[in-house]
Amino acid sequence: MVQIAQQYFINLHTPEPNPPYRVVAKAALLSEVSDEYSPKSAPVDVPSGPFSLPEIMALKEKMPNMAPSPNGIHYAFWESLAEKVEDTDLPSFWSTFQDLTNDISLQGTNHCHFKNANISLFYKKGDPTLTKNYHPISSMNMDCKMYTNLINSCLAPWAIAKIHPDQKGFIPGRYITEHTHLATEVAHLSDTTSTNGYIISLDQAKAYDRTDLPWLLSVLLTMGIVESLVSLIRDVIFRCRSKVCINSGYSSAFALKCGV
Repeated sequence: MVQIAQQYFINLHTPEPNPPYRVVAKAALLSEVSDEYSPKSAPVDVPSGPFSLPEIMALKEKMPNMAPSPNGIHYAFWESLAEKVEDTDLPSFWSTFQDLTNDISLQGTNHCHFKNANISLFYKKGDPTLTKNYHPISSMNMDCKMYTNLINSCLAPWAIAKIHPDQKGFIPGRYITEHTHLATEVAHLSDTTSTNGYIISLDQAKAYDRTDLPWLLSVLLTMGIVESLVSLIRDVIFRCRSKVCINSGYSSAFALKCGV
């Protein structure tokens, strides 16, 4: 079962070749992205350069609900360690973590299995003998989660400034419930005016797993995201490796060549 699941995810995370028509379509789409997003102003007062201590300290409010890491270390451990260090003459945990993250941002994340992950599978529905009917949960080391959370915080102001207000999910300060209310109001309007209407829901299967990484970075650059931030994102999403866990058994590690 482990071997079958491993091969499934290897196939899933292996990029498909780009036929000529797709290359042309991508170039045309990038041109449209440039026309749409380049004129939009960059966010103001966005920190740049090394991570600051306030940025590091903000993690204290974001990390407590994170799942345990493959190595068994969860956020509560780091939190307890930070409290114990405060009562000593040693540098604070958070200033030490600041030095670590800034060193990682300079040296890269491809060291000491920093961004390796375990994929645990949970049965959803359908034929239980098919791997596609299991929901994969990827568990990364806590220090890597904290580091990527810092990068997410850097990206958030750009998302607010650049992405159209109709996009509600994944944007700080915007809520998917706003679209729920909108759909309810549209349905009510259709009923009261006796107007026929339709709601269309589109869902691409395994969309995150099939993301073309070079294309993703090209879109970010075309939207006007600063190169320094795109470089940090490039570093954390390329050359990741995972293992599949089924019935307490682990596969050998394999590379994730596409997907986030």
